Amino acid sequence: MGLNHMNEQVTDTFRWYFPHQGNMRALMNKAISAALVGAFRFRNWMCGGEVFVNERIVEYPQVFRWIKPHGAVLDIGCAKSRLPYHLASWGYEVHGIDARPYALTHPSLHFHQTDLFTWQPGRTFDVVLLISTLEHFGLGRYGDKVLSDAEREAVQRIGEWLTPGGQLIVTVPFGVPAVTDRHRIYDRERLAQLFADFEWVDEKYCRRQDAAWRPSTAAELKTVESPDIPPNGVAMLNLRSAS
Repeated sequence: MGLNHMNEQVTDTFRWYFPHQGNMRALMNKAISAALVGAFRFRNWMCGGEVFVNERIVEYPQVFRWIKPHGAVLDIGCAKSRLPYHLASWGYEVHGIDARPYALTHPSLHFHQTDLFTWQPGRTFDVVLLISTLEHFGLGRYGDKVLSDAEREAVQRIGEWLTPGGQLIVTVPFGVPAVTDRHRIYDRERLAQLFADFEWVDEKYCRRQDAAWRPSTAAELKTVESPDIPPNGVAMLNLRSAS
């Protein structure tokens, strides 16, 4: 992918995800877009070859669009993510949890290096983020325990940590169902089973083709396989807990 193409993709992605929402949000979009393109240019200069873009390019903008304007946020599986830091910088009270350490610090960011399946937060959260995390639970790939029914147990625990009417934002690889040593690929039926106790507020889908991510549908991705990382399809869900 050429850098001009990359610049166009980043711009198109923000335009698609963010309708006009005021000068501050527009400025934020431009800043993030410029930072991403700059990072890609540096990587291309250092390493050469094609620019590699995973599904975060579409997941993070969707989180920014969906997330409630304020409240306490729990980001699960955030060890390699800057999302908790960004949200803390925007004024959210952010808690992060991962089995691995987290490098960034912020006065409004509280990180817990522990096991999701034994952690007792002792409180509830207005928003829980599960960004490209559910597919790894129970596989032991990232220092977590190998568990046979980790997905269901995780979703049940998360439901208990949400305030009544709280928001759960989930992103997962999507397409032909599969389980590898790294991750799972979900279809619509499996997601409907896992999140049957939540209200589905909205859902978005994107497909990776020729190193570019474009809007898609669940129907189109139904026959798309993802044998490796990054996946070729992603589902993004905006869910609400029972009141």
